[in-house]
Amino acid sequence: MYRILFTIGSFSIYSYGVMIALAFIVGIFLAMKEAKRSRENPERVLDISLYVILGALIGGRLGYVVFHLDYYLKNPIKILYFRQGGLAFLGAFILAFILGSWYVSRNKLSFWKYTDIAAPSIAIGIGIGRIGCLLNGCCFGVVSENYGIKFPSLHMPPVYLQQLKDGLIASGSSCTLPVIPTQLYSSLYGFLIFFILLWMKKYKKYDGFLFLSFVILYSISRFTIEFFRFYENNYKVFNLLTITQTILIGVVLVSLVFMNILKKKA
Repeated sequence: MYRILFTIGSFSIYSYGVMIALAFIVGIFLAMKEAKRSRENPERVLDISLYVILGALIGGRLGYVVFHLDYYLKNPIKILYFRQGGLAFLGAFILAFILGSWYVSRNKLSFWKYTDIAAPSIAIGIGIGRIGCLLNGCCFGVVSENYGIKFPSLHMPPVYLQQLKDGLIASGSSCTLPVIPTQLYSSLYGFLIFFILLWMKKYKKYDGFLFLSFVILYSISRFTIEFFRFYENNYKVFNLLTITQTILIGVVLVSLVFMNILKKKA
């Protein structure tokens, strides 16, 4: 789509980087407001955010590199090209969660209360960030003549390079074959989950309810999208589910167990 927004001299401003930055800014702002409403110190949110951002960038990049290991083994320097896109959400979420949890534990804060404060921010961050994926042409879906959209060759987006590599389009083609815009669906899911969590706040009876609800809702949305998303190495467990889908099933089950435990304690 619009992979590069504009160029200053020889320095290009990528839409992906701009949208990721916007996602963090909006998420932190909303989390600070929610912390104040929950009678917690908003400054704590800023402190936690530093660890979360660091974890999200490093974890997300490592996760993306693992899934595209052949490419990055040949071009190792490009591992550092964050601006050009390429973050895996699960990797970002796991390391950000670990570092954020470490900060909360170290400062003896209420773990589950702070996860609830963060939950809506994570959801809206996904909604904004996935727009960056759409503009960048990464995280795309499978080829579909009926339900797909075409990406122009301008600035060589990942989807264009992948189809060149697979021999689906000829060198010099003006655009790609139509692919399902899974990035757009992921973005819409993120915004939808955000509003659902806002609605669910009035039914909250224990700390951790909103966060675990987010994890379950996101897992369901991602599980669905996986059926339409393109993977170069499409290995499936039992020839049915992707590795991500298999992990998500486990995540939902664990979340339900924690919900039951926290509900009983409350």
